[in-house]
Amino acid sequence: METIFNLFLLLLGLVILIWGADYLIQSSVKLAHIFRLAPLFIGLVIVAFGTSAPEAGISIVAALKGYKAIALGNIIGSCIANIGLVLGFCALLLPLAVDKNIFKKELPIMLLATVLIYFLSLDLVLSRIDGFIFLSLFIAFLFFAYKGAKNHSAEDLSGFKFRKVFKKTNSKFVIGILSIFSLGLVVFGASLMVKSGVVLAKIFGISPWIISITVFAVGTSLPELAASLTASFKKIPSISVGNIVGSNIFNILFVLGIASVIRPIDVQPSVLRFEFPILLLFSASLFVVMKTGHKITRKEGLLMFLGYLAFIFLLVRR
Repeated sequence: METIFNLFLLLLGLVILIWGADYLIQSSVKLAHIFRLAPLFIGLVIVAFGTSAPEAGISIVAALKGYKAIALGNIIGSCIANIGLVLGFCALLLPLAVDKNIFKKELPIMLLATVLIYFLSLDLVLSRIDGFIFLSLFIAFLFFAYKGAKNHSAEDLSGFKFRKVFKKTNSKFVIGILSIFSLGLVVFGASLMVKSGVVLAKIFGISPWIISITVFAVGTSLPELAASLTASFKKIPSISVGNIVGSNIFNILFVLGIASVIRPIDVQPSVLRFEFPILLLFSASLFVVMKTGHKITRKEGLLMFLGYLAFIFLLVRR
């Protein structure tokens, strides 16, 4: 009975988490429209922030409760899932065009953040100082992303489908209230998932690390999948691919930065030998893939997707 109850809480938390993230994306994009922010900035920062809210909720709540393995595992797993699962699946359905600005500027930043997390973890701990380094780089990223996007050419965002409540109002106050409410849903859903996930891990004799890097990571990557699929079919490449690149930057520099500041995170030696190299491999492969014609083909998407399935198989087997 306890198992069924906690499975229910896990699924309920996931539903609340995704629902809250969806409304957070809606309110964020609406505010971006009102303030006339460039589409590239919307994709790299606004939508990326909204879709990274579940990861932020899970990792920050886990850090506050002392579950360090969940805080780190969720971020690493989500970053890998964003590239292999989300981008791979999206490209498999429809080849993805890549904005040249993303390839030249933001993608190198994502690679830098990925390499940085590896080197800062070599001492087997992500300290508060490391966390402040991440957050400082994140603030710099926001500044340069906004400055660079201001002069970016206009792109049609009319295909973005707003919910009725956002269609009917342009009030900054109302949308701001909805944003705060959405953020509350994300935190509440994350708290339910962490609590039930820890209990289920004990019941099934599975480490919290495995739960966080698989179940939590895939669950919290669903908003990225939904946002990228929608943008892909609506022919909005700045949001489709930029959302994933921006989301990984957010996950590492912002989410992991805050989690490390809250509570230093221990890193197991085995993670340095397996999970981190896999994350580096996926990130580097994305750079190679995008370089070939500034697009991700169906064949490349299939390879990325199969690579993710192989990662999960090796992880569970290990």
